Amino acid sequence: NHPLDCPVCDKGGECPLQDFTYRHGYPVSRVLDARLHFAKPLPISPTIALDRERCVLCYRCTRYYDEIAWEQELTVAQRGVESFIATQFDEPLQSVFSGNIIDLCPVGALTSRVWRFQSRPWDMRHTASVCSKCSVGCNVNLWERRGELMRVTSRENDEIDDGWICDRGRFDYADVNDERRLSTPLVKGVGTSWERAIRALGDGIKGRGSKLGISLPQDLSNEEAFLFKRLLDGPLSGARVKMHGRTALPPPAGEQLRIADLDQLKAIVVVASDLREDTPVVNLRVKKAVRRGARLITVNPSEIDLDRHAGVLHVRAEAGKAAAALGKLHGHEALAAGPVGILYGDGRGAETDLAGAVAELAEATGARVMPLYRATNERGLMAIGVAAWEESLEGVEALLSWGPPPAAGVPRSASFHGAWDYLPRPAHEGADVVLAGTSFAEQLGSYANLEGRVQFLRPALDVEPPRRHGWEVLSELAAYLGLPFSYAGVGAIQRELAAAHPELAAVAAPPAPEPPPQPVLLGAARP
Repeated sequence: NHPLDCPVCDKGGECPLQDFTYRHGYPVSRVLDARLHFAKPLPISPTIALDRERCVLCYRCTRYYDEIAWEQELTVAQRGVESFIATQFDEPLQSVFSGNIIDLCPVGALTSRVWRFQSRPWDMRHTASVCSKCSVGCNVNLWERRGELMRVTSRENDEIDDGWICDRGRFDYADVNDERRLSTPLVKGVGTSWERAIRALGDGIKGRGSKLGISLPQDLSNEEAFLFKRLLDGPLSGARVKMHGRTALPPPAGEQLRIADLDQLKAIVVVASDLREDTPVVNLRVKKAVRRGARLITVNPSEIDLDRHAGVLHVRAEAGKAAAALGKLHGHEALAAGPVGILYGDGRGAETDLAGAVAELAEATGARVMPLYRATNERGLMAIGVAAWEESLEGVEALLSWGPPPAAGVPRSASFHGAWDYLPRPAHEGADVVLAGTSFAEQLGSYANLEGRVQFLRPALDVEPPRRHGWEVLSELAAYLGLPFSYAGVGAIQRELAAAHPELAAVAAPPAPEPPPQPVLLGAARP
């Protein structure tokens, strides 16, 4: 007794039930009894709406919560034909993985409140890209219509994400369409030309040496970082660089554990990291391994969501003392059967000497290790040499903040402040120069995820003039600072980058764009 909501349902055009009905369905409904009616739509979280009239009780959503996410937020209320999906105690969903139930629902009972009634699938053009919210590098599709980013959905890649994405990657995109977005550069708060803005920025930052502070965004592409490194080696030599989200972990030594290899492990140790916050989809891959029989040990100051499983051994270690706790795991019976994997973070800055203890335990148990870098392209920036770890930028006389301002704010000592961002922020209001940047949906380039895998960004939106690509702005700034270099496009940068940094050699071979799908006409009775 599913209602005929297709004309107003957001699932229309990509609905399995709709497809099956067109292919195999009887032209007239055989349901004569009264249909069930519920209040609709029911908001079950700030981002998800539930339409119980459309629900066919397939239980995909509840099974996903129980088996994949290890959360108890969705349940079935009532019994028999009166059954319906409900949240536990009528509380809103809190899981960072809740958005995946939208993709799992086969009938449009669970839909996005962010995208609700915005467009139809056939009205949009989707582009295969990579999520920019953390270091996992989940594959996504960016959906565009008439120059606006309409939605973000998962794109299955079994080597990384298993088809899942977290809610940050799925719903955190509204600022791309913000009407307040910067489109022209500003000097002293007044719109101006790119030439004048670049001159003003160059005059403010050149010749400062260690008195220049630079704040870099976590999602800087490899191509932009390569050009910026040339500036740091030249006219901006000596500058103090701080990267947003940088972990207190050294670059990886030797071959490390791959995300896909987590599925085959017999024992896993998670140290100084809440995976759900730091690397969300790695959290789901660990849970998958536990479902397959892997033993799990967590070493953290407090319990994390992995500890809710009955078979998990939680070792409580005070902040900054995880290395000592690891020493007690040598010879532990849970690590006797391999293969073993050790996943370790930095305790949000509390653990600065953990790598050595991890290496010792790995040697003793034959384990492979996975450093849990948090910043989107931290591996790529470390390889290029711009992922600096500065405790503070206090004391600098000039500041260039690319992306969000430093977490501690603009240093009081800075007499010059240059900003480069795509959004106006309160910290930029007093900036001497503000350059208009581009968002992740307009970026063309590449990232290296936490395992070092190079993946390519494809822009869903065009960079509309007067905005410019980051590499174009860097080229002009370099020319003004006396370091002329010019590139015909991103491809030339990628080839030079690959030659200079062998660990990023894959950037020189981007995949060919996917051809547009071949239209297929479907009849009412046959495909």
